[in-house]
Amino acid sequence: MAKPKTPKQLEISIKSLKKKIATLEAQKKRAEAAIKKKATKKVVKKKVVKKAVKKMAKKKPAKKKK
Repeated sequence: MAKPKTPKQLEISIKSLKKKIATLEAQKKRAEAAIKKKATKKVVKKKVVKKAVKKMAKKKPAKKKK
């Protein structure tokens, strides 16, 4: 990155960096909220999948042709 020369350019770059920080912090908050929501959900789907796999395993093998 080229270094800004004038104080006005410095001021502009500082403002843009502050905006970037604000957006990143907002993203972080959203991500943390999503993680908290995921943690509160009950683990029901895994049990259903396991049951489906067990049912598939219990099926009798196809009869061989003579």
